[in-house]
Amino acid sequence: MKFKYIKLAGSLLCAATLTACGDAFFEQYPANNITEGNFYQNDDDFNQAVRCCYAKLKTQSAYFITELGYRSDESTLLAMATSTQDRYDIDHFQDVPSNGILNDIWNAWYNAIYRCNDVLDHIAGKNNLQNYNQYRGEALFLRAWNYFNLYRAFGGVPITRVVVSPEKAKTIARCSDEDMFNLLVEDLTEAASLLPDKPGSEKARVANIAAWTLLAKVYLTFKKPAEAKKALDEAMKNSNYGLMSSTEEAFDVTKKFNKEMIFVLHYEKTNGEGHGYWYSQKTNVLAEINSPTPSLRAIYSDEDNRRPLIAEYVKQGSVYVLKKYLDQFDATYTTQVGNDFPYLRYADIILMYAEALADTSIADALTWLNKTRTRAGLAELTTAEISSRDQFIRALADERAREFALEGQRWFDLVRLGLAIETMRAEGFTLDEHNLLFAIPQNQIEIVNNSSILWQNPGYNS
Repeated sequence: MKFKYIKLAGSLLCAATLTACGDAFFEQYPANNITEGNFYQNDDDFNQAVRCCYAKLKTQSAYFITELGYRSDESTLLAMATSTQDRYDIDHFQDVPSNGILNDIWNAWYNAIYRCNDVLDHIAGKNNLQNYNQYRGEALFLRAWNYFNLYRAFGGVPITRVVVSPEKAKTIARCSDEDMFNLLVEDLTEAASLLPDKPGSEKARVANIAAWTLLAKVYLTFKKPAEAKKALDEAMKNSNYGLMSSTEEAFDVTKKFNKEMIFVLHYEKTNGEGHGYWYSQKTNVLAEINSPTPSLRAIYSDEDNRRPLIAEYVKQGSVYVLKKYLDQFDATYTTQVGNDFPYLRYADIILMYAEALADTSIADALTWLNKTRTRAGLAELTTAEISSRDQFIRALADERAREFALEGQRWFDLVRLGLAIETMRAEGFTLDEHNLLFAIPQNQIEIVNNSSILWQNPGYNS
């Protein structure tokens, strides 16, 4: 286990100079006028530090934009090149503990957790700060977000609520499911009580609805639907959010931060902080495209107004760009676009509510499932068609696949709903229960060098 701890000085410099928040930056030392003693003194210091917690999200983005798609049935790599071996292995369930992508995301998430813990350590007792509630709430939410991702990827992992030394970090054993559940619930419940109803001028920051929404996803992951429903009831009390008229409108780059977007990875192309095209192809011939896969496209009917978002490609220069993530290059930064990537949006509240009701009433669950279906131009499903929980879960999985295509949700949905092995075997892959988690990175195993503290997941040879 490697928390990728950094000297406090490195963290402070990152907080002071947010434009340089990459990992390599932490190998540098701060200017002489920034020290532990004179930072974290006022509201602006904490604001900068929290913004640095958000900045770390961008070093994790590829995992959600690409790797999770390859792990599921959304995307596939038909051939392997030297530069894509690790991704190919993830796609084909051949990944091993030495996979570099897994080590990178482990480090990125733990570095993000370090940043959050650093803020929380220093904000303790400073209730007189003007924005104390917001900063503490944001740090708690982002810490929970990173721990939840670690848990879904690797299972129980070492957890700490405070900054610890590298030596101490090596003594913290993998947590139990109960320990992780308690941390996530505590962090997100408190965050929800502290965060405002809507962001201020920096609209990419989270409001209380994000904490309630993520808490509901945690409850569903831990098989607690009644608790998930209560969290979602709280989320829906926030009248600043709701469904847009269509999924296409929700993704319209001229309507960023619309009421459907709850938690997004924000990019600003006009400031040179954009990104290259996601899901671009050299062809617009669907038969030659494997991202999204033919099987994903096949679950859409022609009447579904979401189908063009993943089945139509628009020519931009020398490539074709998926309509769902279409944007124009900035006039100044001519290789950058500015799509935001959605981690949580209101459609997830709707479909998680349906999932939470499935154990008690299929009819009620269908009422909520049908909200995104009818928005997409599809007919409502009835209890005559969907009468059992098993049928409903399969219908829900298909609806979530259509609604959240290429949004980094599909693999975790399949695992949570108990359909991952069946679905991926139908795609021709060989896998079993052990593939529902990734291997603990071998590099972390070797750093700790104690199998009673950090042991490998079953089915993977260290």
